[in-house]
Amino acid sequence: MVISTSSFELAEQALAELQELLGSEPNLIRLASGEPDPTAIRAFAARTLREGADSPEQAVRLAELVMRLDAAEHDAISRRLRVHTEQFEALQHAVRTIDAGADQIARTVTQELCTNLGYAKAMFSVVRGSIWSPIALAVHPELTGDFHPLLEAIDGREISLREAPREAELVRRRRPYAVDAADTYRHTYRPLIDLSRPAGYIAVPVVVGSRAVAMIHVDRQSDGLSDTDVHIVGALAAACASSKERADLRQQIHTRNEHVEAEIQRLTRALRHLEQAPVTMPELGTRDLSRSDVAALERGPQDPGVPRAQSLTTREREVLTLMATGATNAAISRRLCISDGTVKSHVQRIFKKLGVSTRAEVAALYANAKTVTGGA
Repeated sequence: MVISTSSFELAEQALAELQELLGSEPNLIRLASGEPDPTAIRAFAARTLREGADSPEQAVRLAELVMRLDAAEHDAISRRLRVHTEQFEALQHAVRTIDAGADQIARTVTQELCTNLGYAKAMFSVVRGSIWSPIALAVHPELTGDFHPLLEAIDGREISLREAPREAELVRRRRPYAVDAADTYRHTYRPLIDLSRPAGYIAVPVVVGSRAVAMIHVDRQSDGLSDTDVHIVGALAAACASSKERADLRQQIHTRNEHVEAEIQRLTRALRHLEQAPVTMPELGTRDLSRSDVAALERGPQDPGVPRAQSLTTREREVLTLMATGATNAAISRRLCISDGTVKSHVQRIFKKLGVSTRAEVAALYANAKTVTGGA
């Protein structure tokens, strides 16, 4: 339990008053052997009062002592509540600031921690593989001492996680840790700690996905840090992670939009080129199609004007029209979405009905019919 100076002094005064009232009472001697604890002293005085004081004067003094300790505890709780309220409001402001300046997260976070949230120093570092690099450091404006060497030391510095066991564990486990004054110089990166000289510090990871991409260090120069501080810095780290994820998502969307726009432009150029190119269908033969050929294909099955063509079925007329352009069986199959075998059957029946035996004869009949009927 961490006792403030005022609470410590009050506990010592209360203990001295109990010793004056009760003398060398065994339980009181045991209570006085440790660090003065206002809660334990209050409980002892209240129990003595309940069990019966030796005199009315002693009872009154014990009751007054209990009330003073209760009032002090009430004041301490009120102070902590005010501090937590102020911290919560400052945290809300910090989160809003992070959202508004996502491109400068490191500088924003460290400044908020050392101004509105009241920490002595704050450092933001990025993690890339087995290297962590401090990129922003802020110092409380009222903090005395020369920390320019520390600011210069982090400029462009890249630190191997092998040289900083605590940070390496933080990155691996993705969990925060707190170090008190006694452990400040153990398993940490001494070059920065020697320049910072904190009375304990906290380090919290910024986790995006399942990876620690950054870390935040904060400290106080004389006072210790509590679980509340871990929660506050952890909340800021979570806000940083959320902002980073949103920024990454926006970048992905922007990149995809650029890719889609490039594809649309490419397709537009291809379509424009296709519109301007001559109409050719190599799979239908070696020659370009005339406008009348293309029109015939687009019109679908019509009477081709070939003698005895009236006996052909609709599908056979379609096959005949394509054969006349020089199309192969495979090309006709693809055009009409029928099998090669079906095309062959249609060709044989067309030969039989028209009284021809070759595709060249079919083409000649078709061309002659177009000439007679005035086709192009």
